[in-house]
Amino acid sequence: MIKEDVDIRDTKSIEEIVDCILTKTYGDEPKNLINYLDSLPQDKAHDYLRSMCVPFLFHASESIYKLSEEPINLYTEKLKELRVLIKSLVDQKNFNNFFDASQEHSSFEDYQSEVKQHTGNHYGNLFKNFDNKSYFEEAKNLLETRLVRNNINLDYGKLSVLDQGCGGGRYTVAWSLLGAAKCTGLDFSEVGLEDAKYRCQLANINNVDFVKGSVLDMPFEDNSFDIVYSNGVLHHTEDWKKGISEQMRVMKPGGWGWQYLIENPGGIFWDNYEILRAITRNLNKKYAQTVLQSLGLPGNRIFYMLDHVMVPINTRLTPEELVTELEKNGAKNIVR
Repeated sequence: MIKEDVDIRDTKSIEEIVDCILTKTYGDEPKNLINYLDSLPQDKAHDYLRSMCVPFLFHASESIYKLSEEPINLYTEKLKELRVLIKSLVDQKNFNNFFDASQEHSSFEDYQSEVKQHTGNHYGNLFKNFDNKSYFEEAKNLLETRLVRNNINLDYGKLSVLDQGCGGGRYTVAWSLLGAAKCTGLDFSEVGLEDAKYRCQLANINNVDFVKGSVLDMPFEDNSFDIVYSNGVLHHTEDWKKGISEQMRVMKPGGWGWQYLIENPGGIFWDNYEILRAITRNLNKKYAQTVLQSLGLPGNRIFYMLDHVMVPINTRLTPEELVTELEKNGAKNIVR
């Protein structure tokens, strides 16, 4: 559904979205930046500036990670620098005139009534822009690296794998490329699943199936899979605990599971995401994606930037919370 110029403002306060505002890790700079951007009109010109905050803060934080200096003060200064820079652009009288003269009008998207539908569309559209190298080769290498780094040695050739929340299916396919006997990807995104099926067909990959369904109520029998892999999924759902319960339910006795979830606290890396979530919470997602594409960024880089920034739910969990829930559902030999 498309509505003309609807007001899609998020009703959450910025303190509810951005934990570091309450802790004052970076003083008042996060709040000052977000409040200033909120004070600007909700139109195409100013949404362009809001969209450009994403690559600015990603590049800023990534450059800070490489330095030996104390990072908190450096990141605080970058937040202030961004606010001053945007204000200088806004204060130029011809700023809006430039956009009015050079850009076509486009309607703002309406939010889907269900979080899972909205989340599915968000990821489905991001994954579609991956080139084949990012989709096949990069995913296989990332998965293999993670398994090796965590000393995980499995006889893939005899095992069935469920990718719980597969999105565009690239990790489902990666398990196949590593030699798993049978791979199943489950997701709620029709866009992502159709793209995944098409790519597998072109690549002649025949031991992978894709099923539409919710990760919180999976359409599989108990004890169905040797491996249940969930990589960056349940923190985007309404009930991550139900997702853990479902993971354990469909896993065979003696099976192996994987959960990658957002950590709390998470340092500058996750604080950066939360600040950007507040800044972009009322943006048209397709417009923000188009802005980043106009910079020449590859699809996998855009996915990395917009992944957690523009999804409706982004829950952060302590390691203790996750371990407690896993044990409650019968998990053994839990290794972080």
